[in-house]
Amino acid sequence: IPVAVISKQTAEKLANAKEVMLRIDVVRADVAAHNVVGVIEGSDPVLKNEAIVIGAHYDHLGRGGEGILAPRSGEIHHGADDNASGTAGVLELARIFSAQRAKLKRTLVFIAFSGEEEGLLGSNYYVNHPLWPLDKTVAMINMDMIGRMKDRKLVIGGVGTAKEWRQLLTTANDGFELTLNEDGYGPSDHSQFYGKQIPVLFFWTGTHNDYHKPSDTSDKINYNDEAQILKM
Repeated sequence: IPVAVISKQTAEKLANAKEVMLRIDVVRADVAAHNVVGVIEGSDPVLKNEAIVIGAHYDHLGRGGEGILAPRSGEIHHGADDNASGTAGVLELARIFSAQRAKLKRTLVFIAFSGEEEGLLGSNYYVNHPLWPLDKTVAMINMDMIGRMKDRKLVIGGVGTAKEWRQLLTTANDGFELTLNEDGYGPSDHSQFYGKQIPVLFFWTGTHNDYHKPSDTSDKINYNDEAQILKM
């Protein structure tokens, strides 16, 4: 949102005016952006026609701009937790599952989304131009900021979007202190899938003081607990 700087005298005139005329120019900037998708086909002759999406956004804030919480723009915003942590999770799960193809009944679709920070643009594009039919997409699992776990506390959203989720998560939990939220909507890419009536889960380890700042760096990532999240 542009901010206009005006003088004290002009501000006083505006405060006393009965009518104010305002003119604004909107300049659009188009840039190329890409979702990155990988597919592991399931082994079951019937269930392989259904897919589970595992996703995370790989974009961040560059050198700042709209959305930053640092006092000034221009510095590199590393985005180690938001969301290199989730992107690393997608890559690691793709590596693990690719070695277990024979055990996979359903097809897995791995997606690194672009444009999340600009308004879920990449995931919005995907659900309107899906690689796998949405009526054959049975679930979407989203990882956004899973790298800064403290005291084994893990937040999972979307638990109310499928009746099976709560029991599956309880069974799979290995010592985490879970906060389970029912809602399938939220400020990340899973919302676009839930908007298309697809069950979702959203894994998140919470916010921190480095959120949307240049100080979100890799030395602060809790690698051991992120590995345990991926194991779950």
